[in-house]
Amino acid sequence: MNRRHFIKTAVLTPFAILAGVNVVAAARHYPLQQLQRELQLLPTDKLSSQGSWSVSEILQHLAQSIRYSRLGYPQAKSALFQHTAGSAAFIAFAAAGQMSHPLDAPIPGAPRLIQTVSNEVAMAELLNEIEQFIAWHGELAPHFAYGQLNKEQYYSAHYLHIQNHLQQISLS
Repeated sequence: MNRRHFIKTAVLTPFAILAGVNVVAAARHYPLQQLQRELQLLPTDKLSSQGSWSVSEILQHLAQSIRYSRLGYPQAKSALFQHTAGSAAFIAFAAAGQMSHPLDAPIPGAPRLIQTVSNEVAMAELLNEIEQFIAWHGELAPHFAYGQLNKEQYYSAHYLHIQNHLQQISLS
């Protein structure tokens, strides 16, 4: 292999990999409506959390995240972060079919989660936010970390975010 070919391959390979991951991420379908139906069937009075947040706090957090995708996040990471690490993280999560993030990290600038809210009320709030998001035809707000997402990308982000947090919830 000559030097020119080696340099060209070395420069283009990361872009080819990123393009491939982007294609995989875009091809995956995340059925938010199906997840919504599954959430409706959960017996809220029999749920427990293995994390530092209660079930109610987890559900409130998920509702906040979905609400902010429509109405705007209180604080955002820098544009540089959103266009580099944030965007790359979203693409990697969507391509992998799973998200991994600190499960007790609040949304920057969001109001504190209310410990006294019942699981039933918090679940109703989450289901309402999912319903409003699905029906939403307006412009979507940039995600605080991932930047500008279209509706299909937000479907992915919300689905993966909910699934990630559901790992902490079990039937008691």
